[in-house]
Amino acid sequence: MADQDFIKDLAFSKGWNAENDIITITKMLHGCVSCVPSTDVDMDKHGIDYIATLRRGAQVFIDAKTRRESCCKFWRNGEEVAIEIWSVMPGGKFNTPLQTARIGWTLDESKVTDLILFTWNKSDCEFAYLLCFQTLRIAARKYLKCWMETFGTKLQRSGTWESQAVFVPIRTVLDAMIDVQKMAA
Repeated sequence: MADQDFIKDLAFSKGWNAENDIITITKMLHGCVSCVPSTDVDMDKHGIDYIATLRRGAQVFIDAKTRRESCCKFWRNGEEVAIEIWSVMPGGKFNTPLQTARIGWTLDESKVTDLILFTWNKSDCEFAYLLCFQTLRIAARKYLKCWMETFGTKLQRSGTWESQAVFVPIRTVLDAMIDVQKMAA
């Protein structure tokens, strides 16, 4: 059941928006000469939805985070992005053991993702954001407690596990990313 849910969500994210994602990535990533969807489910589970190739041959791994249509009705402060705390939350309704829990994608230090592409249905938001994953991860680590207290958390249930996220306004995320990139000299 869990794999069926993952495959269904994967089909959603790669289905209706894949062509737009490729165009967006190619436009936003200076020097990009090609962008192709990853066709490997294992790569996707490690945070790679697209592989962009730059002029000199470097490959850039991109994870696409696409929100479903009408998500804007839940926004309180403009475009919100999901900062995933738990991909498979321990405990909860399904009493998931800690040893089978999985940290959320945002906090996962094992991800090989270079960039995160945040998109929404055009009826919700006309913008896309292409963010450095490691900077986002560091910002999320630093500000997670504050974000959870300020914005609360939401659970999503599949048939066998729960995931947990905090929905944070993109401007708040961008400010946090700028903050963690500076240090007094």
